[in-house]
Amino acid sequence: MKVLLFDTTNAFLTPGGKTTHALKLQQEIQKLGVDVQFARWWDKSQEDADIIHFLTPDIYVARMAKERGMKTFFSMIFDYESNKTEIDKKKAILKNRIVDIFPGLSKSGAYWKALPYMDRIQFMHRYDMENAIRYFSKYIDVEKVVEIPHAYDPTDMNISSHLNIKEMHLPEKYLVSVANISPRKQTIKLAQLAKQAKVPIVFLGSRTITDPYYQEFEKCVDNQYVFYPGYVSKEWKDCLLSHASGYVLLSLGESGCIAVYEAAAYKMPLLLSNLPWAWGYDSPTDINFCDQQNEALAISQLKGFYDVSQPLKHPPFKIHTWSEVGKMYVEQYKLLL
Repeated sequence: MKVLLFDTTNAFLTPGGKTTHALKLQQEIQKLGVDVQFARWWDKSQEDADIIHFLTPDIYVARMAKERGMKTFFSMIFDYESNKTEIDKKKAILKNRIVDIFPGLSKSGAYWKALPYMDRIQFMHRYDMENAIRYFSKYIDVEKVVEIPHAYDPTDMNISSHLNIKEMHLPEKYLVSVANISPRKQTIKLAQLAKQAKVPIVFLGSRTITDPYYQEFEKCVDNQYVFYPGYVSKEWKDCLLSHASGYVLLSLGESGCIAVYEAAAYKMPLLLSNLPWAWGYDSPTDINFCDQQNEALAISQLKGFYDVSQPLKHPPFKIHTWSEVGKMYVEQYKLLL
């Protein structure tokens, strides 16, 4: 079996969860005896691929793949749409139907036209799946959909015994937030809430130095309640997560969010946005929700979470390793063939 992982996102421009997802899949699936490669546009030797696994819905590539007898698998991210209000969802559905009739009205194109060319469409949680089917009932065959979650890699853990957390000059008790510094993650809002609630939070994640949003966030860093050591090594990330009492993320939308799975692997309680993306984790026991649109309530919830947060004896929801998840993907590949 030969599988190509296809995407158009450049990691050197927009690093994040999609890159991690692709790298971990390639790492684990090849261990199962599958010839899995990243699609290389110049490499004709890849023409004998059995399956193209799409991480973006490219209608032209999907159509050509089908014409050449290849099977198609699509990992669909539907984070923004799943977390819109009911009114905004209805507006989006109406807008999409208008684009169906007058495709020239859309600058980005009707990406959903690629869906009928996909033999399997995978979602990270049921809220994305349910909303995508609702949006595109004309284009998605419900018998083609499957739910496979994100995961964590145990080899990225327990690798920091040689490091001393005291070198970071942090409070004895702190929360951690691992995410790109970006508007979608609401980094600045969380930093402002941390100061108002007087709760120390260590922010970890990549940033673009020239980005005005990052520059604004940088002004929030006071090393009293808002800490930002930057994009740290795997070893320091492990050290910081190992000593954190809880994890917080007020993102506006996620399709699983690998950082949340990684935090769960460290057996810490979670405080997440009170939105559908945060409701989709399997068998939750210690997930708390923050009504981040109500500032006074959010401050109270953040403070209350911090006061009681402490390491758990179990993960806050049911989690899988990338090795386990890799087997789920391969099982789906085999079903297609």
